[in-house]
Amino acid sequence: MMDMKNIEFNNDLFAATTYGASSAKPKVAQLADPFLVLAGQGATIGVETCDEIPLFFACDGVLGAAKIRLEDAVDESFRDRFHAAKTQYNLNPENIVVYMGPCLTFSHTHVERSLMDQLMDRGYRAACKRTDGVDFLDVPVMVLQQLRELGVKMENIHISDYDTYENPTLLHSHLRGDTECNVTIASLK
Repeated sequence: MMDMKNIEFNNDLFAATTYGASSAKPKVAQLADPFLVLAGQGATIGVETCDEIPLFFACDGVLGAAKIRLEDAVDESFRDRFHAAKTQYNLNPENIVVYMGPCLTFSHTHVERSLMDQLMDRGYRAACKRTDGVDFLDVPVMVLQQLRELGVKMENIHISDYDTYENPTLLHSHLRGDTECNVTIASLK
């Protein structure tokens, strides 16, 4: 849902708002670690991103957030951290709900053919795309595959429809030359 200034996600477990470029943004302490988990009703996490994926998840009174760069998906460090949080908090993966906020879509994520070949060999064929001899990587799809591998149900994974590069009046994008970041804040219900 979008209110022309912000992009909102809302379900039974948590709500997340990405504040648009023209909105007053709440101050967010940037995460020292690209992954953070908080527990408890009313817990709130904010993430600053520009073209990276702001990812939030909730289950059994736990709210988590990650700022996922291309490298975090490719080297599977996001998957490993998500698995560690799932294990530490004893979360049933079938009950985890995930939201990936606005980020770059595949058409703006050019990669070398050698990386594509490696990723296809590792089972990420669905995230590898080629058009007119140019190779692209769909990072949200790659993260989706990692979440599915860890047992998160497909119907519990939600990916924003908004590309940071393609929405200049709504979102900031470093690829477009912006210096500011987008702020997404999620709260556990």
